[in-house]
This record gives sequence, C-alpha cells and structure tokens, in this order.
Amino acid sequence: MVPLYLLILVFVHGPPGCNSLWTVTKSTAKSGGAITIPCHYHRMFRDHVKYWCKGRTWALCTVMASTDPRRSRGGMSITDIPEELVFTVTMKNLQETDTNRYWCALKVGAIGKPDVKVSVELTVTQGSPDLSVVDELVSVEEGGSVSVQCLYSDTLRGKEKKWCRSGDRHSCQTQTDTSQNASVVISDGKRGVFNVTMKELEKKDAGWYWCSVGDLQAAVHINVTQRSTAHRNTAEAVTTPTLPMLHSAFSTFTDSTANSASKTNPSATVDSALTTSSYGSATPYPSVSVPYITIHSSTLTSSLTTVQPTCCPSTESTSSNKKIRNLPWHAPILIVLAMVLLVIVVMAAVNIYRSSRNNIRLVEGEMTELVINQDQ
Repeated sequence: MVPLYLLILVFVHGPPGCNSLWTVTKSTAKSGGAITIPCHYHRMFRDHVKYWCKGRTWALCTVMASTDPRRSRGGMSITDIPEELVFTVTMKNLQETDTNRYWCALKVGAIGKPDVKVSVELTVTQGSPDLSVVDELVSVEEGGSVSVQCLYSDTLRGKEKKWCRSGDRHSCQTQTDTSQNASVVISDGKRGVFNVTMKELEKKDAGWYWCSVGDLQAAVHINVTQRSTAHRNTAEAVTTPTLPMLHSAFSTFTDSTANSASKTNPSATVDSALTTSSYGSATPYPSVSVPYITIHSSTLTSSLTTVQPTCCPSTESTSSNKKIRNLPWHAPILIVLAMVLLVIVVMAAVNIYRSSRNNIRLVEGEMTELVINQDQ
C-alpha cells in the first residue's frame, strides 16, 4: 500500500516532472560568444544530481555536463546553487554546430522512475542573434536602480516585449503593465532595443530574470549587494539637522562680542557670525547690527543645545504613524474577533463559577438535611 505522505506529496506537487523543473524554452546566441542557461528545480530535488544533455530526442541525448560525478566537455560547465534552487549551465566559444536541443535534467534515483527533464532550443548564428542582453550579469547596491538592455532583431519588432522573474511563471510584465512610478519600467523605442529599469532594489529582488520577445527568452542575473558603509554615512550626513551650524554661528558672535567689551560703541556689526556656514563659504545674508550685550558664551551654548526644532513632527511620532498606516487591512477585524473571543471566555468563566456555587449550595443543603435527619 502506498504511504499516505507520498499520496499527499503527489496531490500537492503533482507527479515527478510536473512543475518540478523549468527553464527558458528558446534562446539565441552569437557564434564565438557565450551563454548561460538557468535551470530551476523544486526544493524536493535539492540534493539530487543535475546534468545537462544534448540531443534532438531524449532517447538519443548525450550528457555534456554533470554535478556528480563532476564532469563537463565541449566548453560547458555546470554549477548547482541549492540555496537558490537553480543550477546554471555556461557554454563558451559557441559555434553554429552547437545549434541543437538541450535538456536540463535531474536524476530521480528511484528504480523504475524516469529522470526529470525539460528541453531548451538553442540557435547559434554567425551574425547578431534575434534576442540577447548587453550584460548577462548585473550588480547593484541595495536601494539602487538597474537598467537592463534587451536587444532584438527586426523580425521581432512588432512582437510583445516582456520582463519575467525566472522561475515564476506568473511574474511576466509588459510595457502596458508598468508606469513611470512603478518599481519596474519597460520602455521600447522600436529601434531594436527595449530597456527594463528596476528601482529601489532589495536583497529579495536578486536572482535570474528573462527578457522575452515572442517565443524567445534571454536570461540575465541581477545581484543585489549590501549598501556600503560610506554610502550610508553620506546619507546620514546629508540628513543631519542644521542646529550645529546655528550653534557655531552664534558661538562666533558671542566671542566677538566679548572681545569688544572695552569699546565704547554700544553696537557691533556681526557680518561674519551670521554669514559663515560649516562649508567655509559665505551665504548671502545682509549685515545685522545688534545692541551690545555682555553674555557668557557658555550660557548661550547650553541654551542653544537644548533647543529642538518645532517646525516638523518628531521622528518617533512619524515612525509610529508609518507603523499604523502599514498595518494590514485585516488587523482591525482580528482585534474585534479577539475581543469577542475574550468576552465569550469571560462569560463562560462566570457561568462556570455560578454553576459551581449553585452545586455547592445544593450540597450544603443536602448535608444540612442529612444532619437534621440524623438528629431526629
């Protein structure tokens, strides 16, 4: 009898080979160049042997590269990346004779079970390929933007252009699906290239993507690196409040005032105090004449350091408002349900308490009657 967990596995994921392995269906490359094909697999095959096969039919397929035993030939190499559930095959120094059908394949290992495989058509041309990308490997920092150029031939000019997340069949976007304010913008100038711009990238956005035109796909890998420390420090410096600048200016003013205490002139012109910035350049503020006042700079300094800007809301209130706005839509419903559940529990507890008290009273009554009967 078939174990229950195997039936559940087949019911949920389908039989082996059904949505277990997928890749591009058709690609083109230039003679003398190179191409990398990503083969995505289901997590149940994480520890299985992966291999790359060449042949018009599966029965006549010749293994060109394998992860175990580690082997490759014909300028091909295979790399398994289990944490991303993908293995890649790189073919270098391509020739027109390399035009053929290839297979991403997984060894199942069970007796009588066929290996899982999926095919891809590769066409190598002497001239420019029908579809290609300028860079197959692109790297960008977190929070940054990246632009991918997808080149296509005149025969594909009228075809719909798509941008897809490799491994996600439902992620494809077209030019009509995007806008200038979206995180992904697709623009096609009808001149043999369409650009894909991805904005504000995060670590989760890293991975393989496809330029797709007609029945052709060109793979590109986007690597999102951690933002550098220098970049973060620069951002913090730009957003620093200007209170230290005011403090420096007023300190200069008080020092110049104290040094001129012996003068009989009851006023002093303090141009430099109000026109000097922390950048070392003069700002176009007019000269200001102020009455002469004897004041200790330390007192003014301590007063200035306690001043807080009142024009803008505090960071804490702003962050709390953002957290409130970011609550999921169903949060109020869950809160109401929790309150209702709490009321039900309290009412049940009260009923239990009342019934127990009634039972105690009945027992006490029965005991009293028993004692009276014994006395009689």
